[in-house]
Amino acid sequence: MRIIFFLTTVLFLAGCASVPLDTTRDVAKKYYIQGLLYESDGNLYDAFIMYQKALLQDSHNSFLLGKTGKILLKEKRFKEAEKAFLKAISLNGNEPENFLNLGLTYYYMKSYDNAIKCLEKGLKIKEFPSYRMVLCDLYVLTNRYEKALASYKILIDKFPSNFLLYFNSGLLLVKMNKPEEAEKYFLETIKLQPAFEKSYVELASIYLQRNDTENALKYYKKATEISPEDPVPYEKMVEIYMKQGDWNQVEVILTKAIKENLKSAMLNQIVGFISFQNKQYQEAEIYYKRALMIKETSETWFNLGVVYDKMNKKDEMEKCIRKAIQMDPKNHLALNYLGYSLLLEDKNIDEAFELIQQAVHLNPDNGAYLDSLGWAYYKKNNYKLAENFLLKAQKKESDPEIFEHLGYLYYKMKNPVKAIYWWARAQELSQKPEISNMIDVARQQLLIHKQ
Repeated sequence: MRIIFFLTTVLFLAGCASVPLDTTRDVAKKYYIQGLLYESDGNLYDAFIMYQKALLQDSHNSFLLGKTGKILLKEKRFKEAEKAFLKAISLNGNEPENFLNLGLTYYYMKSYDNAIKCLEKGLKIKEFPSYRMVLCDLYVLTNRYEKALASYKILIDKFPSNFLLYFNSGLLLVKMNKPEEAEKYFLETIKLQPAFEKSYVELASIYLQRNDTENALKYYKKATEISPEDPVPYEKMVEIYMKQGDWNQVEVILTKAIKENLKSAMLNQIVGFISFQNKQYQEAEIYYKRALMIKETSETWFNLGVVYDKMNKKDEMEKCIRKAIQMDPKNHLALNYLGYSLLLEDKNIDEAFELIQQAVHLNPDNGAYLDSLGWAYYKKNNYKLAENFLLKAQKKESDPEIFEHLGYLYYKMKNPVKAIYWWARAQELSQKPEISNMIDVARQQLLIHKQ
Protein backbone atom coordinates (compact mmCIF):
# COMPACT_ATOMS: atom_id res chain seq x y z
CA MET A 1 0.00 0.00 0.00
CA ARG A 2 1.31 3.42 -0.95
CA ILE A 3 0.69 6.03 1.76
CA ILE A 4 1.32 9.59 0.65
CA PHE A 5 2.94 11.98 3.11
CA PHE A 6 2.97 15.73 2.90
CA LEU A 7 5.58 16.49 5.57
CA THR A 8 9.31 16.01 5.19
CA THR A 9 12.05 14.86 7.49
CA VAL A 10 13.33 18.43 7.56
CA LEU A 11 10.30 19.42 9.62
CA PHE A 12 11.05 16.79 12.22
CA LEU A 13 14.70 17.63 12.54
CA ALA A 14 14.16 21.38 12.60
CA GLY A 15 12.48 21.01 15.97
CA CYS A 16 8.94 20.98 17.21
CA ALA A 17 8.99 24.22 19.17
CA SER A 18 11.27 26.86 20.59
CA VAL A 19 12.44 25.65 24.01
CA PRO A 20 14.43 28.09 26.16
CA LEU A 21 17.71 26.99 27.70
CA ASP A 22 17.06 26.64 31.41
CA THR A 23 20.46 27.41 32.93
CA THR A 24 22.07 30.13 34.97
CA ARG A 25 25.47 29.45 33.51
CA ASP A 26 26.35 32.40 31.28
CA VAL A 27 29.14 30.54 29.49
CA ALA A 28 26.82 27.64 28.65
CA LYS A 29 24.26 30.13 27.28
CA LYS A 30 26.91 31.74 25.16
CA TYR A 31 27.98 28.44 23.61
CA TYR A 32 24.35 27.40 23.14
CA ILE A 33 23.45 30.59 21.26
CA GLN A 34 26.55 30.30 19.10
CA GLY A 35 25.55 26.69 18.33
CA LEU A 36 22.07 27.84 17.28
CA LEU A 37 23.59 30.35 14.88
CA TYR A 38 25.85 27.73 13.33
CA GLU A 39 22.93 25.30 13.02
CA SER A 40 20.71 27.90 11.35
CA ASP A 41 23.48 28.42 8.77
CA GLY A 42 23.66 24.68 8.14
CA ASN A 43 27.07 24.38 9.80
CA LEU A 44 26.33 21.23 11.80
CA TYR A 45 29.96 20.48 12.64
CA ASP A 46 30.58 23.76 14.49
CA ALA A 47 27.07 23.72 16.00
CA PHE A 48 27.80 20.31 17.51
CA ILE A 49 31.10 21.57 18.98
CA MET A 50 29.32 24.56 20.58
CA TYR A 51 26.63 22.34 22.11
CA GLN A 52 29.32 20.03 23.45
CA LYS A 53 31.13 22.99 25.03
CA ALA A 54 27.84 24.14 26.57
CA LEU A 55 27.41 20.63 28.03
CA LEU A 56 30.83 20.82 29.63
CA GLN A 57 29.52 23.82 31.59
CA ASP A 58 26.09 22.28 32.28
CA SER A 59 26.42 18.48 31.90
CA HIS A 60 23.00 17.63 33.38
CA ASN A 61 20.99 19.82 31.02
CA SER A 62 18.57 17.49 29.21
CA PHE A 63 17.67 20.13 26.64
CA LEU A 64 21.32 20.55 25.58
CA LEU A 65 21.67 16.79 25.31
CA GLY A 66 18.59 16.77 23.10
CA LYS A 67 20.16 19.42 20.84
CA THR A 68 23.35 17.36 20.41
CA GLY A 69 21.18 14.31 19.75
CA LYS A 70 19.41 16.18 16.92
CA ILE A 71 22.72 17.07 15.29
CA LEU A 72 23.82 13.45 15.48
CA LEU A 73 20.50 12.37 14.01
CA LYS A 74 20.86 14.81 11.11
CA GLU A 75 24.32 13.40 10.45
CA LYS A 76 22.91 9.84 10.56
CA ARG A 77 25.07 8.90 13.54
CA PHE A 78 22.16 6.96 14.94
CA LYS A 79 23.85 5.02 17.73
CA GLU A 80 25.39 8.18 19.19
CA ALA A 81 22.07 10.01 18.81
CA GLU A 82 20.32 7.20 20.66
CA LYS A 83 22.74 7.52 23.62
CA ALA A 84 22.26 11.30 23.77
CA PHE A 85 18.44 11.06 23.79
CA LEU A 86 18.41 8.22 26.33
CA LYS A 87 20.63 10.25 28.67
CA ALA A 88 18.43 13.34 28.20
CA ILE A 89 15.31 11.29 29.04
CA SER A 90 16.99 9.85 32.13
CA LEU A 91 17.59 13.41 33.34
CA ASN A 92 14.13 14.70 32.46
CA GLY A 93 11.28 12.45 31.40
CA ASN A 94 8.87 15.31 30.74
CA GLU A 95 10.39 16.76 27.59
CA PRO A 96 8.39 15.36 24.64
CA GLU A 97 10.98 16.19 21.97
CA ASN A 98 13.57 13.81 23.38
CA PHE A 99 11.11 10.91 23.24
CA LEU A 100 9.98 11.93 19.76
CA ASN A 101 13.48 12.32 18.36
CA LEU A 102 14.55 9.06 19.95
CA GLY A 103 11.54 7.50 18.22
CA LEU A 104 12.69 9.02 14.93
CA THR A 105 16.19 7.63 15.54
CA TYR A 106 14.77 4.14 16.03
CA TYR A 107 12.68 4.62 12.91
CA TYR A 108 15.80 5.20 10.82
CA MET A 109 17.49 2.29 12.57
CA LYS A 110 14.47 0.16 11.55
CA SER A 111 13.82 -0.71 15.18
CA TYR A 112 10.12 -0.13 14.64
CA ASP A 113 8.70 -1.40 17.93
CA ASN A 114 11.03 0.84 19.93
CA ALA A 115 10.25 3.75 17.61
CA ILE A 116 6.52 3.30 18.19
CA LYS A 117 6.91 3.18 21.99
CA CYS A 118 8.97 6.37 22.07
CA LEU A 119 6.69 8.29 19.71
CA GLU A 120 3.61 7.23 21.66
CA LYS A 121 5.21 8.45 24.90
CA GLY A 122 6.25 11.78 23.40
CA LEU A 123 2.84 12.41 21.81
CA LYS A 124 1.14 11.65 25.11
CA ILE A 125 3.04 14.54 26.66
CA LYS A 126 2.38 16.89 23.74
CA GLU A 127 0.83 16.49 20.30
CA PHE A 128 2.98 17.27 17.24
CA PRO A 129 1.41 16.54 13.82
CA SER A 130 4.73 15.92 12.08
CA TYR A 131 5.64 13.15 14.50
CA ARG A 132 2.08 11.84 14.42
CA MET A 133 2.60 11.29 10.68
CA VAL A 134 5.73 9.25 11.39
CA LEU A 135 3.74 7.19 13.87
CA CYS A 136 1.07 6.58 11.21
CA ASP A 137 3.80 5.33 8.89
CA LEU A 138 5.16 3.01 11.56
CA TYR A 139 1.74 1.59 12.33
CA VAL A 140 1.30 0.78 8.64
CA LEU A 141 4.78 -0.76 8.38
CA THR A 142 4.02 -3.03 11.33
CA ASN A 143 0.49 -3.91 10.11
CA ARG A 144 -1.25 -2.11 12.99
CA TYR A 145 -3.92 -0.71 10.72
CA GLU A 146 -6.51 0.08 13.38
CA LYS A 147 -4.00 2.19 15.27
CA ALA A 148 -2.86 3.87 12.06
CA LEU A 149 -6.47 4.76 11.23
CA ALA A 150 -7.02 6.15 14.75
CA SER A 151 -3.92 8.32 14.35
CA TYR A 152 -5.14 9.59 10.99
CA LYS A 153 -8.45 10.56 12.62
CA ILE A 154 -6.52 12.65 15.17
CA LEU A 155 -4.77 14.43 12.30
CA ILE A 156 -8.05 14.90 10.40
CA ASP A 157 -9.61 16.53 13.46
CA LYS A 158 -6.69 18.98 13.51
CA PHE A 159 -6.48 19.48 9.72
CA PRO A 160 -10.00 18.81 8.35
CA SER A 161 -9.23 20.35 4.97
CA ASN A 162 -6.13 18.24 4.24
CA PHE A 163 -7.27 15.89 1.46
CA LEU A 164 -4.20 13.61 1.73
CA LEU A 165 -5.20 12.58 5.24
CA TYR A 166 -8.54 11.36 3.92
CA PHE A 167 -6.85 9.64 0.98
CA ASN A 168 -4.37 7.80 3.21
CA SER A 169 -7.20 6.74 5.50
CA GLY A 170 -9.04 5.39 2.47
CA LEU A 171 -5.98 3.34 1.46
CA LEU A 172 -5.83 1.91 4.97
CA LEU A 173 -9.49 0.93 4.88
CA VAL A 174 -8.95 -0.83 1.55
CA LYS A 175 -6.09 -2.73 3.18
CA MET A 176 -8.42 -3.57 6.07
CA ASN A 177 -11.00 -4.90 3.58
CA LYS A 178 -13.52 -2.18 4.41
CA PRO A 179 -14.36 -0.87 0.92
CA GLU A 180 -17.61 0.86 1.94
CA GLU A 181 -15.81 3.03 4.50
CA ALA A 182 -12.90 3.57 2.11
CA GLU A 183 -15.34 4.81 -0.52
CA LYS A 184 -16.52 7.58 1.82
CA TYR A 185 -12.97 8.77 2.44
CA PHE A 186 -12.10 8.80 -1.27
CA LEU A 187 -15.28 10.74 -2.05
CA GLU A 188 -14.31 13.25 0.65
CA THR A 189 -10.85 13.47 -0.92
CA ILE A 190 -12.42 14.38 -4.26
CA LYS A 191 -14.66 16.93 -2.58
CA LEU A 192 -11.64 18.62 -0.98
CA GLN A 193 -9.35 18.27 -4.01
CA PRO A 194 -11.19 17.49 -7.29
CA ALA A 195 -7.93 17.47 -9.26
CA PHE A 196 -6.30 14.64 -7.29
CA GLU A 197 -6.31 11.82 -9.84
CA LYS A 198 -5.30 8.97 -7.51
CA SER A 199 -8.57 9.17 -5.57
CA TYR A 200 -10.54 8.54 -8.77
CA VAL A 201 -8.40 5.47 -9.54
CA GLU A 202 -8.92 4.07 -6.03
CA LEU A 203 -12.67 4.67 -6.20
CA ALA A 204 -12.87 2.99 -9.58
CA SER A 205 -11.03 -0.04 -8.15
CA ILE A 206 -13.62 -0.34 -5.38
CA TYR A 207 -16.48 -0.21 -7.91
CA LEU A 208 -14.69 -2.74 -10.12
CA GLN A 209 -14.49 -5.18 -7.20
CA ARG A 210 -18.26 -4.80 -6.81
CA ASN A 211 -18.70 -5.53 -10.54
CA ASP A 212 -20.08 -2.02 -10.92
CA THR A 213 -18.29 -1.50 -14.23
CA GLU A 214 -20.35 1.58 -15.10
CA ASN A 215 -19.03 3.57 -12.14
CA ALA A 216 -15.59 2.03 -12.47
CA LEU A 217 -15.32 3.24 -16.07
CA LYS A 218 -16.72 6.64 -15.09
CA TYR A 219 -13.98 7.26 -12.51
CA TYR A 220 -11.19 5.75 -14.63
CA LYS A 221 -12.19 8.10 -17.48
CA LYS A 222 -12.18 11.05 -15.10
CA ALA A 223 -8.69 10.04 -13.96
CA THR A 224 -7.44 10.10 -17.57
CA GLU A 225 -8.88 13.59 -18.02
CA ILE A 226 -7.06 14.87 -14.93
CA SER A 227 -3.79 13.03 -15.52
CA PRO A 228 -3.56 11.82 -19.14
CA GLU A 229 0.04 10.68 -18.63
CA ASP A 230 -0.84 8.03 -15.99
CA PRO A 231 -1.12 4.62 -17.72
CA VAL A 232 -3.02 2.83 -14.90
CA PRO A 233 -6.58 4.01 -15.68
CA TYR A 234 -6.07 3.26 -19.39
CA GLU A 235 -4.85 -0.24 -18.53
CA LYS A 236 -7.83 -0.87 -16.28
CA MET A 237 -10.34 0.36 -18.86
CA VAL A 238 -8.77 -1.84 -21.54
CA GLU A 239 -9.08 -4.84 -19.20
CA ILE A 240 -12.77 -4.08 -18.59
CA TYR A 241 -13.61 -3.65 -22.28
CA MET A 242 -11.63 -6.74 -23.25
CA LYS A 243 -13.64 -8.81 -20.77
CA GLN A 244 -16.82 -7.32 -22.22
CA GLY A 245 -15.61 -8.07 -25.73
CA ASP A 246 -16.05 -4.43 -26.70
CA TRP A 247 -13.10 -4.21 -29.11
CA ASN A 248 -14.22 -0.86 -30.52
CA GLN A 249 -13.73 0.75 -27.11
CA VAL A 250 -10.44 -1.10 -26.66
CA GLU A 251 -9.27 0.44 -29.94
CA VAL A 252 -10.45 3.92 -28.86
CA ILE A 253 -8.51 3.74 -25.58
CA LEU A 254 -5.40 2.26 -27.17
CA THR A 255 -5.42 4.97 -29.85
CA LYS A 256 -5.62 7.65 -27.17
CA ALA A 257 -2.89 5.97 -25.14
CA ILE A 258 -0.59 5.79 -28.16
CA LYS A 259 -1.31 9.46 -28.89
CA GLU A 260 -0.31 10.34 -25.32
CA ASN A 261 2.81 8.19 -25.77
CA LEU A 262 2.16 6.47 -22.44
CA LYS A 263 4.90 4.45 -20.85
CA SER A 264 2.86 1.31 -20.29
CA ALA A 265 4.35 -2.11 -20.95
CA MET A 266 0.89 -3.67 -20.72
CA LEU A 267 -0.72 -1.38 -23.33
CA ASN A 268 2.16 -1.86 -25.74
CA GLN A 269 1.87 -5.61 -25.21
CA ILE A 270 -1.82 -5.51 -26.11
CA VAL A 271 -1.23 -3.43 -29.26
CA GLY A 272 1.56 -5.84 -30.16
CA PHE A 273 -0.76 -8.81 -29.68
CA ILE A 274 -3.51 -7.25 -31.81
CA SER A 275 -0.98 -6.46 -34.56
CA PHE A 276 0.29 -10.05 -34.37
CA GLN A 277 -3.25 -11.42 -34.68
CA ASN A 278 -3.74 -9.24 -37.76
CA LYS A 279 -0.47 -10.60 -39.18
CA GLN A 280 1.08 -7.13 -39.03
CA TYR A 281 4.36 -8.52 -37.75
CA GLN A 282 6.51 -5.43 -38.22
CA GLU A 283 4.07 -3.38 -36.13
CA ALA A 284 3.95 -6.14 -33.51
CA GLU A 285 7.74 -6.07 -33.36
CA ILE A 286 7.71 -2.29 -32.72
CA TYR A 287 5.20 -2.49 -29.87
CA TYR A 288 6.80 -5.49 -28.16
CA LYS A 289 10.14 -3.68 -28.29
CA ARG A 290 8.52 -0.61 -26.73
CA ALA A 291 7.08 -2.80 -23.99
CA LEU A 292 10.54 -4.21 -23.29
CA MET A 293 12.02 -0.72 -23.04
CA ILE A 294 9.52 0.04 -20.27
CA LYS A 295 9.66 -3.30 -18.49
CA GLU A 296 11.47 -6.50 -19.39
CA THR A 297 9.46 -9.66 -18.80
CA SER A 298 9.90 -13.25 -19.88
CA GLU A 299 6.45 -13.14 -21.52
CA THR A 300 7.31 -10.13 -23.68
CA TRP A 301 10.62 -11.62 -24.83
CA PHE A 302 8.75 -14.80 -25.74
CA ASN A 303 6.11 -12.90 -27.71
CA LEU A 304 8.76 -10.96 -29.61
CA GLY A 305 10.51 -14.25 -30.38
CA VAL A 306 7.31 -15.68 -31.88
CA VAL A 307 6.96 -12.53 -34.03
CA TYR A 308 10.51 -13.04 -35.36
CA ASP A 309 9.67 -16.67 -36.09
CA LYS A 310 6.71 -15.54 -38.21
CA MET A 311 9.04 -13.07 -39.97
CA ASN A 312 11.41 -16.00 -40.65
CA LYS A 313 14.17 -14.37 -38.60
CA LYS A 314 15.26 -17.58 -36.91
CA ASP A 315 18.41 -16.26 -35.25
CA GLU A 316 16.52 -13.32 -33.70
CA MET A 317 13.75 -15.67 -32.62
CA GLU A 318 16.21 -17.96 -30.86
CA LYS A 319 17.88 -15.04 -29.03
CA CYS A 320 14.52 -13.74 -27.74
CA ILE A 321 13.26 -17.16 -26.61
CA ARG A 322 16.54 -17.86 -24.83
CA LYS A 323 16.23 -14.48 -23.09
CA ALA A 324 12.69 -15.42 -22.02
CA ILE A 325 14.00 -18.67 -20.50
CA GLN A 326 16.89 -16.86 -18.83
CA MET A 327 14.44 -14.47 -17.15
CA ASP A 328 12.07 -17.27 -16.15
CA PRO A 329 13.49 -20.81 -16.28
CA LYS A 330 9.95 -22.10 -15.61
CA ASN A 331 8.44 -20.49 -18.69
CA HIS A 332 7.25 -23.78 -20.19
CA LEU A 333 5.87 -22.07 -23.31
CA ALA A 334 9.34 -20.76 -24.12
CA LEU A 335 11.04 -24.06 -23.22
CA ASN A 336 8.79 -26.05 -25.54
CA TYR A 337 8.89 -23.45 -28.32
CA LEU A 338 12.66 -23.30 -28.45
CA GLY A 339 13.02 -27.07 -28.10
CA TYR A 340 10.57 -27.79 -30.91
CA SER A 341 12.13 -25.08 -33.11
CA LEU A 342 15.52 -26.75 -32.74
CA LEU A 343 13.97 -30.10 -33.68
CA LEU A 344 12.45 -28.63 -36.84
CA GLU A 345 15.89 -27.43 -37.90
CA ASP A 346 17.58 -30.73 -36.88
CA LYS A 347 19.80 -28.58 -34.69
CA ASN A 348 21.12 -29.38 -31.18
CA ILE A 349 18.79 -32.38 -30.80
CA ASP A 350 20.09 -33.23 -27.32
CA GLU A 351 19.51 -29.69 -26.05
CA ALA A 352 16.08 -29.62 -27.70
CA PHE A 353 15.22 -32.88 -25.95
CA GLU A 354 16.22 -31.45 -22.53
CA LEU A 355 14.25 -28.23 -23.08
CA ILE A 356 11.11 -30.14 -24.03
CA GLN A 357 11.53 -32.53 -21.09
CA GLN A 358 11.56 -29.50 -18.75
CA ALA A 359 8.39 -28.14 -20.36
CA VAL A 360 6.62 -31.50 -19.94
CA HIS A 361 7.78 -31.72 -16.33
CA LEU A 362 6.28 -28.27 -15.64
CA ASN A 363 3.03 -28.98 -17.53
CA PRO A 364 2.63 -32.77 -17.95
CA ASP A 365 -0.92 -32.68 -19.37
CA ASN A 366 -0.17 -30.33 -22.24
CA GLY A 367 -0.80 -32.16 -25.52
CA ALA A 368 1.50 -29.87 -27.53
CA TYR A 369 4.40 -30.55 -25.16
CA LEU A 370 3.78 -34.32 -25.23
CA ASP A 371 3.80 -34.14 -29.04
CA SER A 372 7.14 -32.26 -28.95
CA LEU A 373 8.63 -34.89 -26.65
CA GLY A 374 7.35 -37.68 -28.87
CA TRP A 375 8.90 -35.97 -31.88
CA ALA A 376 12.17 -35.54 -29.97
CA TYR A 377 12.25 -39.30 -29.33
CA TYR A 378 11.52 -39.80 -33.03
CA LYS A 379 14.53 -37.64 -33.92
CA LYS A 380 16.63 -39.72 -31.50
CA ASN A 381 15.41 -42.92 -33.23
CA ASN A 382 13.65 -44.16 -30.10
CA TYR A 383 10.42 -45.11 -31.87
CA LYS A 384 8.83 -46.98 -28.98
CA LEU A 385 8.92 -43.97 -26.65
CA ALA A 386 8.01 -41.70 -29.55
CA GLU A 387 4.85 -43.77 -30.11
CA ASN A 388 4.04 -43.68 -26.39
CA PHE A 389 4.15 -39.88 -26.13
CA LEU A 390 2.55 -39.15 -29.51
CA LEU A 391 -0.43 -41.37 -28.68
CA LYS A 392 -0.77 -39.61 -25.32
CA ALA A 393 -0.62 -36.27 -27.11
CA GLN A 394 -3.41 -37.11 -29.59
CA LYS A 395 -5.68 -38.06 -26.67
CA LYS A 396 -5.14 -34.58 -25.21
CA GLU A 397 -5.53 -32.58 -28.42
CA SER A 398 -7.04 -33.11 -31.85
CA ASP A 399 -4.19 -31.45 -33.70
CA PRO A 400 -3.28 -32.23 -37.35
CA GLU A 401 0.42 -31.84 -36.56
CA ILE A 402 0.25 -34.61 -33.95
CA PHE A 403 -1.50 -36.84 -36.51
CA GLU A 404 1.18 -36.00 -39.07
CA HIS A 405 3.89 -37.02 -36.61
CA LEU A 406 2.16 -40.32 -35.94
CA GLY A 407 1.95 -40.89 -39.70
CA TYR A 408 5.68 -40.30 -40.12
CA LEU A 409 6.44 -42.50 -37.11
CA TYR A 410 4.45 -45.48 -38.40
CA TYR A 411 5.85 -45.00 -41.89
CA LYS A 412 9.34 -45.19 -40.35
CA MET A 413 8.25 -48.28 -38.40
CA LYS A 414 7.23 -49.84 -41.74
CA ASN A 415 3.53 -49.83 -40.91
CA PRO A 416 1.99 -48.06 -43.94
CA VAL A 417 -1.60 -48.87 -42.94
CA LYS A 418 -1.31 -46.94 -39.67
CA ALA A 419 0.70 -44.24 -41.40
CA ILE A 420 -2.07 -43.71 -43.96
CA TYR A 421 -4.70 -43.71 -41.19
CA TRP A 422 -3.04 -40.90 -39.23
CA TRP A 423 -2.11 -38.86 -42.29
CA ALA A 424 -5.69 -39.10 -43.51
CA ARG A 425 -6.90 -37.77 -40.16
CA ALA A 426 -4.43 -34.90 -40.45
CA GLN A 427 -5.72 -34.05 -43.93
CA GLU A 428 -9.30 -33.89 -42.65
CA LEU A 429 -8.25 -30.95 -40.48
CA SER A 430 -5.56 -29.32 -42.59
CA GLN A 431 -4.87 -29.98 -46.25
CA LYS A 432 -1.15 -30.18 -47.04
CA PRO A 433 0.28 -31.24 -50.42
CA GLU A 434 3.27 -32.94 -48.79
CA ILE A 435 1.00 -35.12 -46.65
CA SER A 436 -1.06 -36.06 -49.73
CA ASN A 437 2.18 -37.09 -51.40
CA MET A 438 3.19 -39.19 -48.38
CA ILE A 439 -0.20 -40.95 -48.43
CA ASP A 440 0.40 -41.80 -52.11
CA VAL A 441 3.89 -43.11 -51.27
CA ALA A 442 2.49 -45.29 -48.47
CA ARG A 443 -0.22 -46.65 -50.79
CA GLN A 444 2.43 -47.58 -53.37
CA GLN A 445 4.30 -49.50 -50.66
CA LEU A 446 1.09 -51.39 -49.79
CA LEU A 447 0.60 -52.34 -53.45
CA ILE A 448 4.19 -53.59 -53.69
CA HIS A 449 3.71 -55.68 -50.54
CA LYS A 450 0.48 -57.18 -51.96
CA GLN A 451 2.19 -58.12 -55.20
